[in-house]
Amino acid sequence: MTAPSPVSKITFDERHSQAWSIRPEAAAAMQPSHPGDASYEKAAEALRARRMEVTANVDLPLRDELLSRTDVLVLAHPSDPRWESTTGLGSPVLDPEELDAVEAFVAAGGGLVVLAESEQEKYGNNLGELVGRFGIGIANETVQDYGSHRANTPSWVLADVLAGERGTGGDILARVHEACFYRAGTLIVDEQAPGVQVLARTSPTASTPDAPLALAVRHGAGRVIVLADSDLFGDDCIEALDHE
Repeated sequence: MTAPSPVSKITFDERHSQAWSIRPEAAAAMQPSHPGDASYEKAAEALRARRMEVTANVDLPLRDELLSRTDVLVLAHPSDPRWESTTGLGSPVLDPEELDAVEAFVAAGGGLVVLAESEQEKYGNNLGELVGRFGIGIANETVQDYGSHRANTPSWVLADVLAGERGTGGDILARVHEACFYRAGTLIVDEQAPGVQVLARTSPTASTPDAPLALAVRHGAGRVIVLADSDLFGDDCIEALDHE
């Protein structure tokens, strides 16, 4: 019996000094005492269970040779190794040709998922420059919320998850009602601009109240999704609330 074709192809880039890996052996090398703190293996398994083809890019620049054979590109927290244990591959900075290629990939119908972090500027990547091409900014902060948090930790902020779009456009947040952002920053966007959808925001009691934590932006025929925290999909956190 022939296996069904994948509904989409997802590439996790690991060539830009990412602090996460979908490869168990790489996560174990990054965090020998606790690989789950560097692993997206469970996230990859969850996607594969939903008939998605999931691969890691470890050797190709983000140009047409790679992008032409994927549907969705995931950039999960590239970092200078001074701040995080990383894949040890390449630079956290996308070069100008890569920035242009990723923008063109989205405009032509590709999906881009960017996972940022709190204190974004210190990590030495240029995700801010990349998402700026789509009208998005990443604030350099760490949100605290003494009124709406998890596990008695004010920096583990409980997001206000917003209703998604329905109909032919699909619902990005189908079955998602609760999410915790761990040590998150916030995002900046013109919420009235065409094609912008805020997916989750901080609560009114947060240090930066009612600010976007996750959003989607249409660009050409494609879409960009940006989240202000990368921990929520790590092996230690993906089974919490509705993260998976």
